[in-house]
Amino acid sequence: MKYMLTLAAGLWLLASCEQTHYGEDRGDTPRIEYVRPTTAAARDSLLVEAAMGATVALIGDGLSGASEVWFNDQKAKLNPTMITNRAVVVEVPGGMPGEVTNMITLRTKKGKEATFPFAVKIPAPRITWMTNLLAPAGATVTLRGNYFFPDANGKIEVLFPGNVKGTVVAFDTQNIRVTIPEGALEGTIAVTSLYGTGRAEFLYGDRTGVFIDGENGAWNGWSLSDFGTEGGYDGSYIKLEGKLGSWAWPDNKIQLLYNLGGKIADIAAADMGDYGLRFEANCLSWSDTPYIFRFGPAGSGNDVDGTPGGQYHWKPWLVEGQNVNWVTDGWETVSLPFSEFVYNKDESVNGLSLSPSDLVELYIMPFGAANGESELKLWLDNLRIVKIK
Repeated sequence: MKYMLTLAAGLWLLASCEQTHYGEDRGDTPRIEYVRPTTAAARDSLLVEAAMGATVALIGDGLSGASEVWFNDQKAKLNPTMITNRAVVVEVPGGMPGEVTNMITLRTKKGKEATFPFAVKIPAPRITWMTNLLAPAGATVTLRGNYFFPDANGKIEVLFPGNVKGTVVAFDTQNIRVTIPEGALEGTIAVTSLYGTGRAEFLYGDRTGVFIDGENGAWNGWSLSDFGTEGGYDGSYIKLEGKLGSWAWPDNKIQLLYNLGGKIADIAAADMGDYGLRFEANCLSWSDTPYIFRFGPAGSGNDVDGTPGGQYHWKPWLVEGQNVNWVTDGWETVSLPFSEFVYNKDESVNGLSLSPSDLVELYIMPFGAANGESELKLWLDNLRIVKIK
C-alpha cells in the first residue's frame, strides 16, 4: 500500500513536469535546481533535508539520462518510469553512510554529473514486529524493523515494559536478536540507538482475545486435537501430528473445533477487515496440504462445504510457487487477516468474506490438493481475535 501511494504521488508530480525525451540521454549536462516533496499538498515546499526512506523529487533539467543517484555515499534505487527530463522521483536510501558529504550526486548514462547540497536525517529505530509476541522471560526472539544503528560503542539497547533491559545477542539494521529479561511486563518495547528511541508498533505479552489455549480444554467439545507440554512456551499446547494426503479426510487428532456457543468476539461489520486470527505456532515438519480455517455460526460443526463465510487456506510451506518443508525457529506468532478469509473448500471461489455472525465457531482441518502423503508436526497455542490494522 505504501508503494502504491508513493507511486501515485510520483506519477502525479511527473505529469506536472515536462516529459519529453522520456528515458533518453541526450547528452545534456544535468542540473538539479531544487528538491521537493512528492505530495500535491506540499508542492510549494522546498527541501534541504529528508529522512531515510522518504520519497523526494529532484527537479531540474537534463535529467532524463539519470542512471545513478547517490545520497552521501549511499546509492538510491531508480525506477525508470519515475524519470523525466525535468524530474527524478527517488527514495532516500536507508543505509548508514560511511562518509557524510551532505550532497546528492546524480550521474547520467553518458558519464555527466550534477550535485546538490542535501542532508539525510537518520531516524530513530522503527520496530514493526516480533517473532513471538507472547514469549516468556529467558526466550530469545527477533525484533524486526529498520534503522537499528549502533551507538558510539557499537551497541543498541532494547528496553522491555517494566523498565528492564533485554540482552542483545546480535543485530543488523533490520533485525535484533534479544533475550527477554526477567521482570518483563505486558506493554510496549523500546529500542534506543545513537539517533533516538523508537517504540514498537505492537504490544508485547498482550493476551487480549484468547479463546483457545492448551490449558483449558472446555472449548474442545468434540474431543478432537491432541495436547502436549514438552517444548511449549506457555504450558500445554495443541499438538497436531499425523499423516496428510490429497483430499484425504484427516485423523481427529489433527483437527480442531471450538463450539462453546456465543460470539467469540463482537465486531462491527464495517470493522471486520481490521481484525484477524492470531496464534503462536511451532512447526517441526509440514510441506503439503493446506490447513482450512473456517469460522461459522452455531451448529456449523465440521462442515467445510455449506457454510457461507469465507475460509482461510494456510500454506506457509508454499514459497514462490514451490513446496518447501516449513520448519519454524521455535514458537512464532502468526496472523491471518479476516480480509483474506475468501475461499470455498476447493478454492474455485475466492470472493467470499466473513461477517460478525460467523464468529461463533471455529473449525480447523488439513484438507485439499497435495502431491501425495506427507508428515505433519505442528503445534499451536493461544488462538485469539485481535485488531491487526
